[in-house]
Amino acid sequence: MHTRAIGKCCINATALGARMSQATFFIRKKSITMKKRNELFCLSKEQIACIFILLLFVILTIVSSNQDINTDNAVLYDINEGWIDEDGQAVDLYELAPGSHLATLDISKLNADGKAICFKSIDTNFKVYASETLIYEYDPVIPRHLGISYGMQYHTIAIPDGTSIIRLYIEPVFSNTQAVIRDIAISEAGQYMTGVFKRNLFSFGQGATTIIIGFLFVIAGITGQIVMKSTGIDFISFGITCVMIGFVGFNDTLLLQVLTDRPDIIRVTEYMCLVFIPYPMLSFFYSTTGETKSKLLTGMFIVCLSNCIIQIGMTLGRVSDYFYLVYYSQAIILIAFLIALVLVLKAMRKGRIKQTLLTSVVCGLFACLIGAVIDMLRFHFFQSYGSLTFTRLGVQLFTAFMGIYLYMDHIDSLKKKEKESAIFASEIAEAFAKVIDMKDTYTNGHSERVAKYTAMIAKEMGYDDETVEKYYRIGLLHDVGKVGIPNSVLNKPGKLTAEEYDVIKSHTLKGYEVLKDISVVPELAVGALGHHERHDGKGYPNGLSGDDIPPVARIIAVADAFDAMYSDRQYRKRMDFDKVLSIIREVSGTQLNPEVVDAFFRLVDKGEIKAE
Repeated sequence: MHTRAIGKCCINATALGARMSQATFFIRKKSITMKKRNELFCLSKEQIACIFILLLFVILTIVSSNQDINTDNAVLYDINEGWIDEDGQAVDLYELAPGSHLATLDISKLNADGKAICFKSIDTNFKVYASETLIYEYDPVIPRHLGISYGMQYHTIAIPDGTSIIRLYIEPVFSNTQAVIRDIAISEAGQYMTGVFKRNLFSFGQGATTIIIGFLFVIAGITGQIVMKSTGIDFISFGITCVMIGFVGFNDTLLLQVLTDRPDIIRVTEYMCLVFIPYPMLSFFYSTTGETKSKLLTGMFIVCLSNCIIQIGMTLGRVSDYFYLVYYSQAIILIAFLIALVLVLKAMRKGRIKQTLLTSVVCGLFACLIGAVIDMLRFHFFQSYGSLTFTRLGVQLFTAFMGIYLYMDHIDSLKKKEKESAIFASEIAEAFAKVIDMKDTYTNGHSERVAKYTAMIAKEMGYDDETVEKYYRIGLLHDVGKVGIPNSVLNKPGKLTAEEYDVIKSHTLKGYEVLKDISVVPELAVGALGHHERHDGKGYPNGLSGDDIPPVARIIAVADAFDAMYSDRQYRKRMDFDKVLSIIREVSGTQLNPEVVDAFFRLVDKGEIKAE
């Protein structure tokens, strides 16, 4: 059943082709993006499978291995007990009274040949004697601007063969304070240091992870200014905060102290990190809560800078030392946390922050605050000497929460863009449909009506919403090939000749040529090509029949036939509604697909398609 269009040509095919080329570019670009995304997803599944198999193999290997294989049998003697002072009284090196001490240990019964006396000192100078011979002295000369103490350091001191007595003279760096010696033992130096790093591996991993995360956020902030503007999050400040906290955390492992042999420099650098941490931390919270840069943030920078200058000045003047002044830095950090908490509560009250971001920030802030408080309590009451294990854990939880937020925000952004793209594609298709129908005032609105009926029938047949929406767009463009039909033929008021009818039929092929390169919706071309195929195989252009006709083309054929008969044409008025239904029922199984016709009549019975 063929429909003809009559009217004036309002737009030429060249202009339409240019517009369709723009739409084709947009849709093709989206198709490439979706294709790449699908390829990345498949690749990710393969990578996950490889990692899972590798981890499974490692776990099975560990479980099935012999625990006694490759055991290090080197001897390590814990020598904290057995020390005596000058008066012959027992001395506990881990619980010394303030001031200097001389302690002696008899090692004649120990196999100490080829081994070393190993321990950790904390702000303590010392001398080691083998019998009466001085074999080691640690009293580092520290530049005045670095303060008095050196912090912490590990020592491995070779014991001369035949040594029976070890004397240890220890003196605290700060007068009237306790000299601190820890982890003292006689062992092979390499084995001892290996044990040290094994014990501190977790802390080292925490610090390294925090620093790496920080650098990643800084890089993201520097290279992704557009992302920063769209999310409103100051990644650079957050990254700098993570790097500082991670570096301070290396104090636990003593890795940098041992490698550089300059624990004093590492110590002062860590203290300076604590001095400046409040500013980038607070700057980050200002960005996440939507606050503009204020005098309070500027004031925090001034406070941090003043704290730095004061600490350096008091240390240079020997009025105090960074060791004691660290309390002020910790107090300022707590104040910054409280200000950040106020900012978050204010943003909550004003509704200026996304719910997902709010949840991430609150949870992360709480984790960091609890971690910092625990570490401060450990420092003041349990002599943890700057251990930031829980603070780093809190920061890592914070970064995890922020990572979750960024992932969710990215997913929401992709969904929003996909929705906008779908809307844009629909609007472009509708615009093109109007341009097509403008070639014929008598069939104006035909494409839109066919698209509407196509969507209704597809939904009635059980297709999902995405497919229904896709079929709607295909229906809009099913007659796009008519723009290539000469107006003298398309708008001829009288009967068409056989040659003219062949020209009219070519609109299916012309429509296919226009739409075939839009790969994101290949059915666009299929709908334009096949909507005049017949169920009995007598249609055009390819004479397809039955299930060989694409599903969308079968549906459009019914919608097109109905609208062609139930709309006004130049050579006739529209048919009676019941007459149209009678004809459709009559050609079911010959011209039209019976399943689609059944769905069409179900819509009629429901009153969704009815006489106007």
